[in-house]
Amino acid sequence: MYFGVDYYPEHWPCERWPVDADMMKEAGFNTVRLAEFAWAKLEPDEGAYDFSWLDKAIQILTEKGLGIVLGTPTAAAPKWLMNKYPDMYPQNSCGRKLGFGLRRHYCFNNENYQEYTKKIVSEMARHYKSHNGIIAWQIDNEFGGRCYCSSCHKAFIRWLKGRYGNIENLNNAWGTVFWSQTYKDWNDVIIPLSYFGEESQLFHNPSLLLDYYRFSSESAVAYQKIQADIIRENSNLPITHNLMGHFSEIDYFNLGKGIDFVSWDNYPNTQWGKSSYKEVSMAHDLMRGVKNRNFWVMEQQSGPCGWLTMGDTPEPGQLRLWTYQSVSHGADGIVYFRWRPCVFGREQYWHGILDHDGIGRRRYDEIKKTGAELMSLKDLLFGAEVAADAAVIKSYDNVWSHHIFPNNKEFDYNKLLMSYYNSLLDNNINADVTCAEADFSKYKLVLMPAYGIMSEGLRVKCEKFVSNGGSLLITFRSGIRDLNNCMTTKTLPGEFRELAGVELYEFDSLNNGRKVNVNGYFWNGTSRMWCDVIVPYSAEVLAEYTGSFYAGKPAVTVNSYGLGKVYYVGCDLDENAMKSLIGFVAKEAGIKPVIEHKVEGVEVVKRIKNGKSYLMILNHNNMPIKMLIDWAYKEDVLKGEHIKGEINLDAYGVAILV
Repeated sequence: MYFGVDYYPEHWPCERWPVDADMMKEAGFNTVRLAEFAWAKLEPDEGAYDFSWLDKAIQILTEKGLGIVLGTPTAAAPKWLMNKYPDMYPQNSCGRKLGFGLRRHYCFNNENYQEYTKKIVSEMARHYKSHNGIIAWQIDNEFGGRCYCSSCHKAFIRWLKGRYGNIENLNNAWGTVFWSQTYKDWNDVIIPLSYFGEESQLFHNPSLLLDYYRFSSESAVAYQKIQADIIRENSNLPITHNLMGHFSEIDYFNLGKGIDFVSWDNYPNTQWGKSSYKEVSMAHDLMRGVKNRNFWVMEQQSGPCGWLTMGDTPEPGQLRLWTYQSVSHGADGIVYFRWRPCVFGREQYWHGILDHDGIGRRRYDEIKKTGAELMSLKDLLFGAEVAADAAVIKSYDNVWSHHIFPNNKEFDYNKLLMSYYNSLLDNNINADVTCAEADFSKYKLVLMPAYGIMSEGLRVKCEKFVSNGGSLLITFRSGIRDLNNCMTTKTLPGEFRELAGVELYEFDSLNNGRKVNVNGYFWNGTSRMWCDVIVPYSAEVLAEYTGSFYAGKPAVTVNSYGLGKVYYVGCDLDENAMKSLIGFVAKEAGIKPVIEHKVEGVEVVKRIKNGKSYLMILNHNNMPIKMLIDWAYKEDVLKGEHIKGEINLDAYGVAILV
């Protein structure tokens, strides 16, 4: 089990470093991340590298038994470099060049930036390749941000040539005959700038937009590969990059292929918003699903944080709870951000484990206690798998396509995925969140909400899964588009039609507060956004509309296909209806809840190690709760107490039952 902290020795006098190292050791840490923003100090002038200060910091930390995750510092380029090549600054979709003063002030596709990236990464990799205190590498920091500069324009044209071969193929794929947008030459191809406000970008050809979003994502993947290749030439240590959960500008499934393990930055409560525990759980499961293996949290919130203002101060027990939540969903490494808040710069109020005065108080004590618990249970926790019989499928192509064509102002693809994931949690059913390339055969139920961009190959995969006994759930806005973001000419739901056993007669986007009631034989619900008018030809009806001009028409159906079943949900549903529907679908698929009893705000995760299962129970409520427990679980190993049919959990309490 990796347990550590993000540390910035360059922010503090070197005389303080031994004090910090002693306090880290006392807190039970065995890992420290360093240097991901230190380029200006590592290379203060071009070609003048200075690793002496970092060497000293690493020596002090490693002498205390702390392993180092070393970050490449390319997320924040020094001013001397930006002065020399001002064309490296990125340009936003409105055509405005960004400047110095924040971070990520560079373009992935700028060839000069790539060359200087190679230089600094090569120097670091060579300098530390034999250092036995380094345990892993982190590339850059939190990739993100689309650029629309001239470097990107040139790279985009090269990317299109590789994808389409010739300009005629591009014209045909994009349908450029519309609005007389036909291109005669590759150099005529534009990038989708916003001509009058950011929203106007979406007025461009939707195939152009989708390809540009794909290209931008693959630019980050290619830039990461530049660094990974250099590190691997010098080291066989594992490489990671810190992802950002639900952030969707980059296809994390593709990005994950180039690293050895996934890590991500988990902030449940900041100035920009407070996440529900279900949002955080889904983010954990998505990060696990990127490579379908356990992950790290490289930045775990450890105090109140924000830039201009702050989110809530974590209450007693919440830091421990968030840590166990991460572990329960597959985190084999927990690294807190950060050791001590900075006294200068933009993040003065992004608090850490210590306070500004360098003194450890309540947060330090809570994390120290948590670390001791984790280490005492590391044989049980480290490397354990989440027992998931269901999977929610996320597609970044569909994220981007639905952004380009939401069809209803209330529609959000990520929120729809979350509503289905939440309904599984509400039924005490664990799930993986992964991609369509994953192995479906290990699941009893696969959910593919609003899977709009569909291919023949994926249809064949779904047919095989269902024919062999799997259950598949799809929804409205599924099977509507081809890979070029053009409407299919097949009768909807397109590639899903035969599987689902239904056809769409028409559909209705609900606007201006309209609602349509839906009646199932075991539940009633309300749709507020979208209703497909379904004509079943082999499917059975599970629910009907009771309002609007399509009252009496099917809203939800199920179709037997081979040994399995396909559910088609033609509308959005309120929370209670969704919970009932997913509970029914899961039961029909042969999925049992990990525990029968449900308490609001309490999360239960079933994990398996060496063939033996155990439960992690997390109380996200700020009040104590009592919960009935199945007879199979005998002991809470955190308290060392035997269980007699029920457990009591404190506010933000945790139990591990074996």
